[in-house]
Amino acid sequence: MTLDQFEEMMDSCVRCSKCKYIPQIAIKSQRFSHICPSIQYYNFHAYSGGGRMIMANAYHKGRIDWTPEMLDILYQCTNCGGCEVACKWVYDFEPNEVIHELRVKAIESGVGPMPAHRKYIELVERNNNPYGEPIEKRPAWLSDDIEVDDNSSTLYFVGCTAAYRREEIALSTARLLNVANESFSILGSDEICCGSPVYRVGDSKRAIDIMRDNIELFRERGIERIITSCAGCYNMLKTEYPRFIEHDFEIIHTSQLMGELLKDGRLKPTKEIPLKITYHDPCHLGRMSEPYELYEGEKVELLSQVYIWDPPKPIRQGTHGVYDAPRNVIRQLPGIEFIEMERIREYSYCCGAGAGCKSAYPDFALFAANERVDEAESTGAYALVSTCPFCKTNMQDALKTRRSPMVFYDLTELVLKSVDGGE
Repeated sequence: MTLDQFEEMMDSCVRCSKCKYIPQIAIKSQRFSHICPSIQYYNFHAYSGGGRMIMANAYHKGRIDWTPEMLDILYQCTNCGGCEVACKWVYDFEPNEVIHELRVKAIESGVGPMPAHRKYIELVERNNNPYGEPIEKRPAWLSDDIEVDDNSSTLYFVGCTAAYRREEIALSTARLLNVANESFSILGSDEICCGSPVYRVGDSKRAIDIMRDNIELFRERGIERIITSCAGCYNMLKTEYPRFIEHDFEIIHTSQLMGELLKDGRLKPTKEIPLKITYHDPCHLGRMSEPYELYEGEKVELLSQVYIWDPPKPIRQGTHGVYDAPRNVIRQLPGIEFIEMERIREYSYCCGAGAGCKSAYPDFALFAANERVDEAESTGAYALVSTCPFCKTNMQDALKTRRSPMVFYDLTELVLKSVDGGE
């Protein structure tokens, strides 16, 4: 995609500000009505989805050129996709796609991404992970009690964050698979980054190279099904990879797999967990995991200012993300009292860590996490549960800074506490 393909869309943005809030019909309180962390934090129209579309349009038409302020505005966005979902109720614009393409232009122009992003891209190229950790230590999370089947066509794709920063998620995932007698292989030190950190900041060329390397490696190993415990990895493998490289691998998130294993009786949650919890929908497991369909029809004017799409244009509303699977798992855990936050499913509020914001703009990322934790605390829940190691890291930082009594669990950790054999 290029900015050329979005020109009519950018021309049509009327600054209605719908991209800043969840749709009015879904708002339950003024306090938790925002959907865009960036506009809420910086409070200037340029920091909204529509504002960045106008900025992209001005750049595309040669009216402005790159400035440090423009780059900051461009990259102070988590690419959470909330603006697109909100816009679908009024227009059919794709601000998140436009923002991505402007980031691509920034890199092509030699001005982007931000210094923190450049650093971790170099680390991905050198060490196959954005943390700069040694390649040979990638499987160091693996404990002696975990059984791995090197010949299994089911791969547990651990991901950089679970392997190096949130090892407890990798461990709980692997242990659950063992309890259920679900054989799986891992790539160990051969596993490389899925490409999400690189792709999100606009370095599409490098990201596509990473995609090709991964696809080639999966095929060499005879992989047929890929399990991820990371929402970012799931989004890349399930949604972004097919936009550039076709593949026929089955991609399944741990929340979906646990639902299947519970249904089959291979996981048996018998231990009561007397806990009141609420659940956070990760952006990349939710609205951003809905497949992107490239539309190649045309816009036809029937009357003055009255248009139709021929053939009808599919609208990516975020409703087909992974929402039911984690909730179905939670509801099967004995002793759990489950209460929802106000902003859920496709209207979930971003944790703030995505698209390089955690590394380049940590204060903004922490603000977003605090906003989400505030919403979680308002439910009266004792524990916040989610299904993404990135979300866990950022929201645990928020819980720590605000000295909250609330605790955070990845869903795999919670299930492991409840099932037979999960000690």
